[in-house]
Formats: sequence, C-alpha cells, structure tokens
Amino acid sequence: MREVFLKELREMFRDKRVRSTAFLGPIILIFGLLFLLSTVIGNLAKPQSVKVHLLESTPSAWVKRFEAEKYQVQFVKSEPEGRKLITDGKARTLVIFDAPGSGKVLKVRVLFDESEQLGQIGKERILGVFRAVNEKKLAGYLKGQNVTPEMVSEIVPEAVNIGVTKDKGAGEFLVGFLPYLIVIWAFYGGMSSASDLVAGEKERSTLETLLISPVSRTQIVLGKIFALGVICFLSSLSSLVGLGLFVGVRPPGSEMMLNKGLGINGSTVVLAIALLIPLVLMMASLLILISSYAKNAREAQTYLSLGSFVVIMPAMFSQFIGLTEFGKAAWVDYVPVLNVANHLRLALLSKPDFAGAGVAIVVNLVLALLAGWIAVLMFHKETIITRA
Repeated sequence: MREVFLKELREMFRDKRVRSTAFLGPIILIFGLLFLLSTVIGNLAKPQSVKVHLLESTPSAWVKRFEAEKYQVQFVKSEPEGRKLITDGKARTLVIFDAPGSGKVLKVRVLFDESEQLGQIGKERILGVFRAVNEKKLAGYLKGQNVTPEMVSEIVPEAVNIGVTKDKGAGEFLVGFLPYLIVIWAFYGGMSSASDLVAGEKERSTLETLLISPVSRTQIVLGKIFALGVICFLSSLSSLVGLGLFVGVRPPGSEMMLNKGLGINGSTVVLAIALLIPLVLMMASLLILISSYAKNAREAQTYLSLGSFVVIMPAMFSQFIGLTEFGKAAWVDYVPVLNVANHLRLALLSKPDFAGAGVAIVVNLVLALLAGWIAVLMFHKETIITRA
C-alpha cells in the first residue's frame, strides 16, 4: 500500500492540472473574491459614493447641507424627470421638499427603487441626514425652553451584545463564508485527479499492470484513497492560505469584514483538522468509487460533475443555517458535508459543540469505510478492467 500511495501522490503532484486546480484554485478564488467584496464595501462606506438628486427649486440651505455631508448632488428640472431617471436605473434617489403644511411642518419625500440595493442604501443615509437635523433642532428648542434632556421623559432602549466580541469569534461574513469554501474544496480539490486514478488507467490500459503486481488489490485501493485524501486535505487548507493573503494585504474595506477578527485559535484549528480528516477520507473514497465504476475518464468526469451537486447543496445550506433554528439540531450531525460545515461555523463563533462534532466525525468515517469497502469489492472483480 505504501508504494501505491507514494506513487499516486508523486504523479498527482507532478500533474500541473492538479496543482492549479487543487491548490492555486482556492487561493486565487478566495483572495480575489474577498478583495473584490472588500473593495465594494469600502466604496459603499464612503458618503461621496452616494449620489443624491434634487429639484432645481430645492432651498440652497439643504443643497449646502448635502454637500457638507459629501454627497454628490445632481439636479433635475422636475419630479417626472427624476422619477424616470430612477426607473431607468440612472439615479438612485430623488429628494423633494414640499411646501410646509399646517403647523409649518416641512414635508420631504425620498423617492427610490426598492429593488435596487444602492437605492435602499442611499435612502437610509438620506433619512439619517434628516434625523440628525431633527435631533439638533429638538435639542436647540429644549435649550431655549430651559429644559434639559434629563427633564424629558423618554424611552431609551439599549441593545447589549453579550455574544461575539472583537476578541472572541469571527464576524458573521467569515462565519458564513469560510466553512462553505473549506468543505467545497475538499471535494473539488480531488475531483480533477479522481478521474485519472482508476478510469484514466483503464483508458490507458495501465490498470492491468498494477493489478498483477505483488501488491494486493485492497492495498491498491487504500493507497489511491489515501493519496487522493492528501490532495483533498491540502486543497481544503489552501482556502486558508487565500484568506491569509487577504488579511496580510488588508485592502480598503477589509476592516469592516474583519472587525471581529478571524475566530481562529488553537482549539479551532485542532477541531477543524479532526473534522476534515474523516471528511476528506469520505470524499476520496467516494471519488475513487465513482472513478472505479466509470469505463473511461470522460465518463468519470460526467459522474463526478453530477455528484458535485450532492456536495454543493448541503454546503450551500450551511451558509444560511445560522438564519434558522437548525444550527443546534441533532439531525444536522448526521448529514454529511453539512455536519462538518456547521461545526466549523460553531467553532469560528467560539461556540464549539464537541459532542456533536464527535457524531459528525463518526458518521463521515462510517461513510468513508463503506465507500472504500465497496471500491475494494469492485477491485476484486475482473470486471474492474472493463466494467462489462
């Protein structure tokens, strides 16, 4: 088995496709995606990135107010013109100051398109400008009436965060993002190699030579599974390399994404490795099983592409499980892929569930043994060469 393991490992590391797909792929993807998102977030955080459209008849005091807040002020001649710009996607917001009504109340309308995210962001920021003006006017009125804020009875609600702090746990963006990518690349990292390990050897007629070697067929299967498992494991960890590069570069906007830290400490790393080892063994066993069933590399690629959806669906659900009550549900521990992603999420939140993680480890180990056992049975049949 050792000889087969080392042979397959050497060949996979020599393969440029494996190196680029399994190792460079997650690094480039994660760094590029995080860099792009941080750039977008950084631009949205700047007031000058928000445009506001005003009627030409807008009082000059309000024009100066928006300019003081560093908004890009643009004028339109009439309300219909402004409405058309918004519906055409050429404007995000239109602020209209109506004539004061009874009690000299200044009525202001903020027109926006709810289906446009920038429109929603612009609307909220503009409303914030008016709220600040109202608070300032109220404070001035109370002062003129010799009334201090302490003399005014009011309800002062306070939201106190007793959960994740800056020094404990990761931000919600990383909590939803990292486990998904770590789990996904445990499969996709080995997918590019799996079709060649068995199906490719059938096609090249080199499998017969391996089968008549002194090494037992069980050892051949185990050697291939462990070699592929190493690739899957390293590919999964490569996603953390991409994250490390992003943290090192710290592009504009990254502060908002990393404001609560990474949530990675010694116990998190140990638990993550303990969860990933059974997962990659299960992935590698399934990949070898599919490759053994296929007649050639092209057929294996077809089956692997279809099988990837079985991995993607639970992995995608792990991104939204925090919005449900299922995060602590017992049944989640028995769902492959989802169980690992969910426990990685809890670990990043500094809320590890060691008992549930133990169940997930056992479940994935059992599935790995089952898939490996079936693959061994297939190798002990002569039909493994042709699958006739």
